[in-house]
Amino acid sequence: MDQNLILELLEDYENKMFLKDLKKKYKTSSDTIYKLIKEYGVKKTNYKDLSIFKDITNKELQYWLGYICADGSIQYDTIKRVYKVSLFSKDEEVVLNFKKFFGDIVCLHYRSTSDIKEAYISSKELCEFFINELNITPKKAFTLDPNIDFTSNFILGYFDGDGSIANSTEIRTRYESKFTSGSESFLNKIKEITDTLDIYSIIRSKGTSFDLCYERKSESEKLYKYLYQDMKVCLSRKLNNFVALFGNIEK
Repeated sequence: MDQNLILELLEDYENKMFLKDLKKKYKTSSDTIYKLIKEYGVKKTNYKDLSIFKDITNKELQYWLGYICADGSIQYDTIKRVYKVSLFSKDEEVVLNFKKFFGDIVCLHYRSTSDIKEAYISSKELCEFFINELNITPKKAFTLDPNIDFTSNFILGYFDGDGSIANSTEIRTRYESKFTSGSESFLNKIKEITDTLDIYSIIRSKGTSFDLCYERKSESEKLYKYLYQDMKVCLSRKLNNFVALFGNIEK
């Protein structure tokens, strides 16, 4: 086998490509693959089960995909061989719930220089799934256009990552809520959905990004009921802000 092809095969192996897929891609046998692994001193590793990402009908998965669209990243560097799907939060609750749902394939990293926590999965296969199937790309900030149904759980995940409800004070009670994105077209998709639910909103430009704003009390309340009526997981801090304003949702 050509040297470059061998190195590519070993790279795919280290990035958890399944053995059956290696055999098919490189038209070789299991014995040859294991011989090369031993010859080149590649450490045998356990494969990550990524099947949970393939069931897009799973409501909690929809939430996490929305969160990654908001406050996540895809690192796909073939030169440095870095392949990571990450999400970030100041709330430890988020990264712990992410690990609880996806299991041991998730690694946690708490930065010593800030209060940001990172939960990530290292997998070339998963990165390629996000890029090629879901259209969630490494440079998504201003071009976000995921190939995903915009369900209430997906939108809630995005809201928990890049949405807010205004903080009230003893002097003034505020009801405004909003989504923020560098992609106006992404926000327009959310707006189209909430428009059909008779929830009035407006998109405002703010420099290099945009806010999708629900500025009336009645509209924030309707948005709240839409986002949380079918939720499986959420950031409790933001839910509590809504509950303080509008009470618990009757289901």
